[in-house]
Amino acid sequence: MKKQYIFLNDWLDIHPYVSALPSDFYFVKLANRLFGELDEHVPEDVRIDIGLFVAAYLEDVISGLGLWNAFVEEHRRLYGRNLPFYDTDESYECGCINVEDVRFIIWYTYQKKMKRGLYLDPLSVEILAEADKLYGILDEVYDDAPENPLLENFFGSFEGEEDAVRKLEWLFGLTYLTNPSMSAYVDDISFAEQLIVPAGPLALFLHEWIDLLAGENNAVWKQVEGLYWKEPEVPEDVRARNEEMYRNFMEGTNGRRIVYLDGYDNLKTFLTGVLKWPDDEGHTLPQMKQNRNFVLMAEPEKGILLAKDVCEYIADPLNPLYNKVEAEHHAFRLLVEETLCPPDLLAYCIENGYLSDASYPKTGRKELVAENADFIARCFLLYYYRGD
Repeated sequence: MKKQYIFLNDWLDIHPYVSALPSDFYFVKLANRLFGELDEHVPEDVRIDIGLFVAAYLEDVISGLGLWNAFVEEHRRLYGRNLPFYDTDESYECGCINVEDVRFIIWYTYQKKMKRGLYLDPLSVEILAEADKLYGILDEVYDDAPENPLLENFFGSFEGEEDAVRKLEWLFGLTYLTNPSMSAYVDDISFAEQLIVPAGPLALFLHEWIDLLAGENNAVWKQVEGLYWKEPEVPEDVRARNEEMYRNFMEGTNGRRIVYLDGYDNLKTFLTGVLKWPDDEGHTLPQMKQNRNFVLMAEPEKGILLAKDVCEYIADPLNPLYNKVEAEHHAFRLLVEETLCPPDLLAYCIENGYLSDASYPKTGRKELVAENADFIARCFLLYYYRGD
């Protein structure tokens, strides 16, 4: 008898209830079968999660939960294609199982388990081979696997505030699709904080998930206090100061929103000469004397955004400090390292194709990064890309 690695409690941990249903026993067996097919070179904890999450993906599809469909729908709206990284042809069917879906789940689950600074190429032959094996099992059992009646249209309604909170907390970090990115944070974040922190591979806020999952029934969710929040208004005095900085910036740069400055002396000159800040240590950022270079970007409401030591990576034709070789080796960092680049500046660089030489670590794939840059930033940076 084969050793069991995945147990009923493991399965229930990624479900919104504590008492097992008949279908749960089936899916625990399936999860163990999937686990057993994975290469033993994959760490055991990663194999356990992949077995659980791929089984839960099948359960989602056949039970009508709609979580995977919501992810695909929003990805298609944002980027015009079904999935990140993986091309899908006419054989791809929304609402059915697809091998490309399994590829993504394997990559996403494995990547989120890796140590900081290590990156798994989603097009690696290992991922493709593992996905083919697991998809073959799903295809074999697809017609006979039982539905989970509790998951059908699960987010279509709720019974009172307590039930709404339970469903939203599950959605935030305990489902097979949100757990990989949020498991490190979920125990330390209050429910109020969960409402304003983006979750899952697309870094969606809970109200964005609910709009996708509840569809026309989303109106009932607007009864949940704080779910549909508004951006706090900038105080009038802060807004006025930011607008003044923006005007000074644009006048001093002949209308350019971004400048690239080599060394601290040029930064100080810009701050005091163009922005008209006082020439004292409280305004000239002396703590940055050791940095190589600086990017400054002007925003009418936010004032001035600053990034340091990244000029070499930004392929702006007006950037005299751009270094193609450095960008090929290190520009990918802008998409995955928290606080390295202000989100507005990063979004501007992505939208204008200024990270064109960024390549996937080790494999050097530039096109893969260029086509998926915004998704990569969402998936890795989460709050540090969409929370500002």
